[in-house]
Amino acid sequence: MTASNHPYFEGEYPLIMPHRGGMEVVPENTLEALDYCDKNKFTHFETDLRMSKDEVVFLHHDETLERTTDSQGRVEEYYWSDLLKVNAGQKFYDKNNIIGKRTHFVSLEDALTKFSDMKFNLDIKQKGISKNVLEIIMDCKASKRTLVSSFSPKRLKQFQKLNKYNIATSGSVKENLQAMLNSKIINIWDLQVEALQVPIKWKGIRVLTKHFVKYAHSKNIEVHVWTVNNPSVLKDCFQLGCDGVMTDRPVEMRRLAREIYG
Repeated sequence: MTASNHPYFEGEYPLIMPHRGGMEVVPENTLEALDYCDKNKFTHFETDLRMSKDEVVFLHHDETLERTTDSQGRVEEYYWSDLLKVNAGQKFYDKNNIIGKRTHFVSLEDALTKFSDMKFNLDIKQKGISKNVLEIIMDCKASKRTLVSSFSPKRLKQFQKLNKYNIATSGSVKENLQAMLNSKIINIWDLQVEALQVPIKWKGIRVLTKHFVKYAHSKNIEVHVWTVNNPSVLKDCFQLGCDGVMTDRPVEMRRLAREIYG
């Protein structure tokens, strides 16, 4: 199945995908972020996955809790019941002078079940959880509305090896590099993904070019760009033919995209 006929990619074009739910306007990867995207009728939600000590897969980016919450330590050392006691948005609230507010972590199962009209971009951040992620997606009957990604080639390969259900996947660093080389030379590698999610530049090297997008589209692969929070950058991405962007300011970027595309 290619991006051109996979149900995950259906909907408004170009795709505006809230990055971790829109981390400039809500606490990232939290229940509040999901509620915000649902209230504002976003079709997609980009998030990250980690697993608790008792193997509950949940939405969170970092290996530890310090950056975003009122707690500290490695997430894999916490039981899920204890993670539910954490104020998952504490650092966001502190930064924005919001007093006395709380929000919670959300398990992948609850996210897929309670937000059943939403499509999820799931970035696997922890080794050894691919089987758990796949089982949850299938148990929730969410194979048509999930895309699984990972920057780690090893984690992506692990998921793809297990994936017999046409769940869409996005390239790791390896596939992105291969696409860059394919677009400049010849088609050396066959990319077994439905999307490529890339920054405009990586360590000073230009990743996003017209040739890159043209190559991806010739293989029925969508191109999504992260993380786009600037109106002029948004316009540049669309001029190059990108299919969507991930953004920390989703409402603002969606309004601008609609203005551009009428």
